[in-house]
Amino acid sequence: MLLRILVCLSCFLHASIALSFEPRSYEYEIGNVAAPQISIGTGTLVLEAPSGLHTIDSIRQPGLTWHRSRQEVFNQGYNDSDWWLKFDLVNTGYPQQFLIEIDYPVLDYVDVYLERDGKISDTFSMGDKLPFDVRPIQHRSFLVPFHIEQFESLSVYLRVSSTSSIQVPIIIWEPHAFQESEIASNVVQGIYIGGMLIIGIYNLLLFIALRDRSYLYYVGYVFSMLLFLSSLNGWTYEFLWPYATQWNDDAILFFLNGIVFFGIVFARHFLQLKQLGKSVDYQALAWIATSSVGFVAYFYLPYSVGIKFLVPYAAIACTWVLSTGIYAWHKGQRSASIYVLSWSGILVGGILLALNKTEFIPRNAFTDQSVQLGSLFEAVLLSLALAQRISDERAKRLTIKEKANRKLEASVAARTQELKAANQRLQELSDTDQLTQLKNRRYLDKHLEAELIRARRYQHILSVLIIDIDFFKAVNDDYGHQIGDFCLVEVAKRFSSQMRNPTDLCARYGGEEFCIMLPETDQKGALIVAERILKSISETNINVENFSRQITVSIGLYTRVPDRLVKASDYLKLADKALYKAKENGRNRVEVYLDPRDS
Repeated sequence: MLLRILVCLSCFLHASIALSFEPRSYEYEIGNVAAPQISIGTGTLVLEAPSGLHTIDSIRQPGLTWHRSRQEVFNQGYNDSDWWLKFDLVNTGYPQQFLIEIDYPVLDYVDVYLERDGKISDTFSMGDKLPFDVRPIQHRSFLVPFHIEQFESLSVYLRVSSTSSIQVPIIIWEPHAFQESEIASNVVQGIYIGGMLIIGIYNLLLFIALRDRSYLYYVGYVFSMLLFLSSLNGWTYEFLWPYATQWNDDAILFFLNGIVFFGIVFARHFLQLKQLGKSVDYQALAWIATSSVGFVAYFYLPYSVGIKFLVPYAAIACTWVLSTGIYAWHKGQRSASIYVLSWSGILVGGILLALNKTEFIPRNAFTDQSVQLGSLFEAVLLSLALAQRISDERAKRLTIKEKANRKLEASVAARTQELKAANQRLQELSDTDQLTQLKNRRYLDKHLEAELIRARRYQHILSVLIIDIDFFKAVNDDYGHQIGDFCLVEVAKRFSSQMRNPTDLCARYGGEEFCIMLPETDQKGALIVAERILKSISETNINVENFSRQITVSIGLYTRVPDRLVKASDYLKLADKALYKAKENGRNRVEVYLDPRDS
């Protein structure tokens, strides 16, 4: 007990922190989990000096003004100074091996000095500006092993300088506790890296299959995020480029810039900003152009300058992308809802990282992992958003296809109807005598044949009239063919006016001859029709130009119920014989052909 009091008093007088170590007895609660580790933070002695001003010998001289840190994790943001930290350790337990961990892999230079009995006993020089293999323990974090005897006092000096943010999280570990923690950390990191790789490769395969550039831009975004965070956490320096010290700095800038570039290119394509509005699309193009320049500029700019510009630039870009997604969601894009939710996660993580690096908020496990958590959350949700977009576009294509099919069907139906009407008009034209507008001889022959078959099948009677204009040749010779044509038209009108049944047919037979077919009309009925025609024509004067006179017609009639021996031409031939008989008997009359078979 007395030793403890003396140690504490000594620490107070020397403005240092005494940490007592007793095997298995220095555990403290983190949540509900006991961890055999001690974080060095509040109370650490700190001294800021211009770069290169002090060495380990000059810094140990009396008269320097040290300040006691009030931060749990020492954090000074971005600056060019050398920062010296000092703390004392006293082991009140058994002799034991320990590890000092500085858990911020992107520090440029980290020198650790161990002082025993007033002399520097061990010196360790590390940092990401030095080759990886100079580290005393090959690990992404800076690890210093040391042995401390029972009741031994040990002073630890650290010099830190870096163009990155000055953050010095110091943890004292028992080796086996560190190994257990490292296993858990590696599992978490493995899940993150594996998850991002699976998402990236899966979407790359989708791009190859679908040729949709959204997937390619998303793959670029996922791999940029993965490589950026792996570079920030020291994984790439340990496993991919352990000797490329300059590229190790440039890689952080390069891949962070890639996140912005591919994120905005993906947003522009995924949210269809061209259709959303010219203004927002021009903004996206401006972001893309700036990021494109950055891919070259960051290789030439000092890391300290590039990172101070790029961190707030990336945070603002994330905010813009999120607000654009909200705007697209407001405009009715369904997939934009998941997009907004996913970017909310990375935005929160990015802002926390930016605030952490610029010393606005303290460094802790949550702020350290905020981007990783947010990026994995975002990657999963964006994959869902892409899947929903495929579904929406497929449904949209089906809808468009259905509309196109319906439009095509309607167009085809309308066109078919037009063609049908046109064909019908053509058929009518081909079946119609152009002068009289009655059916022509071709139509008569076809129709008479069809009616004969029907009459034969049902044993219906069929009558045929052949009509000839009397003395028509004299009209043509004396008055010309134009008067003759006029007479033909006027006579045709009177024929049409005498038709009573829809099945009756009046056609121009040829020249001045006409034919009327009367289905299901016996001889008596046919004679009535013929007499009406005679009367209608003979009682009407035809007046045109210098022509004014009455015209008469002669009519031949043949009526019978057809049998299998009767042909359509028989009706026409026998009715024509009756017509000649009417002309021989004085014209302007009707004659009936009496078939001997009917006797």
